[in-house]
Amino acid sequence: MIGIVRWLFTFIGGVLFGSGLVLHGQVALARYMREEIDNTFFLWRAMGDATFAFQGGQTRMALAMSEVSKEALMQSDRAAWVLVIVGGLVAVTGPMLRRGRREQKAARKKM
Repeated sequence: MIGIVRWLFTFIGGVLFGSGLVLHGQVALARYMREEIDNTFFLWRAMGDATFAFQGGQTRMALAMSEVSKEALMQSDRAAWVLVIVGGLVAVTGPMLRRGRREQKAARKKM
């Protein structure tokens, strides 16, 4: 039974850790897109906003990501760090769980 719990802790910890890393990547991409849009000539930005429906997928995504507030990106970054830390702790805790009494007795008898 404890083996299943160990495996479950390790799996859930890995999922949380991976989710945090994915969120970090998304926040980094959003920041990069904001910087690129901010560095674009204002007239090209205005034309992109005016012809939003006719733009390609990448341009539309960059224009949409430039509308995300800095506070939202900061909160997402904090949430990503929490997911990474909690996921890492849960994943490391899983293999450290003690064996059950029956398993300990069986291990002592083998010695």
